[in-house]
Amino acid sequence: MAFHSLNFEDDAESLIQDTEQYLLTLEKNPAEKTAIDNCANSMRTLRGVANLFNLDNITRLTALAVDGLDVASKHNQKIDPKLISAALDLLDNLRQAGPNDLEDHTTQNLAVTLAPFATTAIQHLAPKPSPSDTKILIVDDEAINQLLLEEYVRSYNKEIKVTTVDSAAEAIFYYLTEKFDLVFLDIMMPEVDGNHFISIVEKNRAALNISGEVNIVVQTAVQSLEELLNIIRKNCVNEVIRKPILRQRIYTCIERYCPAFRQ
Repeated sequence: MAFHSLNFEDDAESLIQDTEQYLLTLEKNPAEKTAIDNCANSMRTLRGVANLFNLDNITRLTALAVDGLDVASKHNQKIDPKLISAALDLLDNLRQAGPNDLEDHTTQNLAVTLAPFATTAIQHLAPKPSPSDTKILIVDDEAINQLLLEEYVRSYNKEIKVTTVDSAAEAIFYYLTEKFDLVFLDIMMPEVDGNHFISIVEKNRAALNISGEVNIVVQTAVQSLEELLNIIRKNCVNEVIRKPILRQRIYTCIERYCPAFRQ
């Protein structure tokens, strides 16, 4: 396996260029559904790369852009020029930011433009569930990793209900019979690995056996950028955390994906 020394400025540039080309295509034909979907997928991958480097502001902004593109695609709408302009501004800022996160004032200015196109802008209208309603599934074949992740989750809030399993096969059973707000999934496991779990979830979602959000955070020791991008590009994978896992990263995931704690 070829290992890659990851660097945001270098590794994100090709993704930024691809996304830019899709956006320029949309400027000429804002109703082209294929271009909208391609742009959303490209921006989604860029969001995943930002997650790898713990760039929270970039992650939030790219998530808003993805959401706006997905909404337009779902409802067969034309892309609003303001969305395209804000997304292009975001890409320009990413080049200038390099390996660093965007400054708060830049984030705020872009968010104000992007938020009206995203469903996340109206989430506050729904009643907020309590912490005791939150359910998290931890999937890892190593007991020490299970204990570590469970301790991180419980130290964030002891009311969260945590289920731990040591195989993807067992995880599939739990996931298809219960509703989880968030799954922390190890990829490299013996016999049935994390990729198989992801494929089963995607097939069941396509068959409408699973409704609502599918929030899967992959935890892995993989360092190859190509392998990491293959994981990020899977539809139901929200982000990838590289081991060793930091407590704050687990807290951030809980706040992103669990409605009771969403910031």
